[in-house]
Amino acid sequence: MTPILELVGVTAGYGRIEVLHGVDLTLPRGAVMALLGPNGAGKTTLLKVASGQVRATAGHVHVGGAHVNGAAPDALARAGLCTIPEGRSVFPNLTVRENLRLASYAGVSAAHVYATAFDRFPRLAERAGQLAGSLSGGEQQMLAMARALATNPAVLLIDELSMGLAPLVVRELYEVVAGLAADGVSVLVVEQFADAALAVADRAAVLVHGRVVAAGGPDDIADELANLYLGSAV
Repeated sequence: MTPILELVGVTAGYGRIEVLHGVDLTLPRGAVMALLGPNGAGKTTLLKVASGQVRATAGHVHVGGAHVNGAAPDALARAGLCTIPEGRSVFPNLTVRENLRLASYAGVSAAHVYATAFDRFPRLAERAGQLAGSLSGGEQQMLAMARALATNPAVLLIDELSMGLAPLVVRELYEVVAGLAADGVSVLVVEQFADAALAVADRAAVLVHGRVVAAGGPDDIADELANLYLGSAV
């Protein structure tokens, strides 16, 4: 079956600074892939290339088998590719309900947005009238995910899901990720801390210095992770 997202020989960077060096990555349909690696490995840049925010200088990006090099981020979003950036990016001075309502501007009804969000995250229903800036970090991440899911994405790109969150909250969020995959959403999640992501991942890849140094099943990657990280520093 054609993968939902594929990067082939992708090179990219910022000006004269090359960050990705011939990256190959394949996200199967309905799968969770954990993209792991140390700080500065190029993980966020890879997500930006996949979502159209940074243009590949070489190689190919395919979504659903279609060549999308040069496609604008909004065009990819309309095609079903949705990104949750690092830092969650909620609007702190708007309520939970108002944050969610913004997703209705993508063409879905506000009623559908609320129903989807509150069914997946009952805690948001309890906080519906609360300012987003007063939520806990975990609740803000739930809100960011709920807003993304309101558009019924085929592919969800998540950057550093666990950053700054308590382990119990991280496990809860990754249970949601596993549920999304079970419902047919393909998820590529960037993580610096591997354990929680590998617990729900179908596949994993390790990015070091802008190159994929390993890819495979989560158990295989977990066994080699320390060597891959430490070996990259040599």
